[in-house]
Amino acid sequence: MIDKIAITLLISVESFVLCHLKDMGEAILNWTTLNEYELEHRINGGTTVDLKDYPFNVQFFNYGGICGGTKLTTKIVLTAAHCFDFNKNKAEMRILSNCQFIYGHKSNIHYIWDFIVHEHYNETTVFSNDVAVIIIHDKFVLGPYVQKAILIDNDVWMNENETSFIGTGWGKLEKNNIKNNKHNGLMMVQLRYISRDKCSHMNNVQLSPDMFCLYGDGRGDTCHGDSGGGILWNRRIVGIVSHGRGCGKTPSMYGNVYYLKPWIEVAVKELYKRFCRFHYHE
Repeated sequence: MIDKIAITLLISVESFVLCHLKDMGEAILNWTTLNEYELEHRINGGTTVDLKDYPFNVQFFNYGGICGGTKLTTKIVLTAAHCFDFNKNKAEMRILSNCQFIYGHKSNIHYIWDFIVHEHYNETTVFSNDVAVIIIHDKFVLGPYVQKAILIDNDVWMNENETSFIGTGWGKLEKNNIKNNKHNGLMMVQLRYISRDKCSHMNNVQLSPDMFCLYGDGRGDTCHGDSGGGILWNRRIVGIVSHGRGCGKTPSMYGNVYYLKPWIEVAVKELYKRFCRFHYHE
């Protein structure tokens, strides 16, 4: 049975902004009876793309909640911290690679060995430091549909002249944009950079230093089910899908990979240390 969960959070007591988490589009509590057809209508206002063009993508299932993720190494996945809000039991988590569709029949299933959520997640403001890393038991077998991503190493992309940010995922399409029942699989949407001041004003929220904003001008957006997925600029990962005020209504907020990169590097090293100590008794 597939239970559908719509999650809305009141993220600002002062401004009473209604905001959605971009994961947990549907809950899939029974792995053996997951219905692919029911889950295919997701990312808002996007176009269908081939996984070969975005092979760093993975799906992260956490007790049925759906997030995206980015492969950093043959064992490490980058995702959002809020994807762990409702469950931290590793036995109830799965990573899927080689996925053109949600839980596609050609997907490879990987079990989670451990994960680290940013220790200051949600402290400065709601969704601040919305980043986590995962290490899997086995390894990703690299190929045309399974590749590692490259993280950004500069901040030159952080200006309003940049209009070619790419969000990908299997997230939810708003119902009024669904014209038929065709399976869409992996989707892509193009977004532009919005200044922090404009974004804060349009959403009536405070942004922490680790956040930036992108906007599709009402034509497209990341949406429920896309959380944790990577945002591309010039073939580099610059952002992590985090949260927003609806899908496409106002600019959405993303984790800034350039700002968070020092933490990501330390966390990845820590996961490898834990894994090696356990398996090789070092």
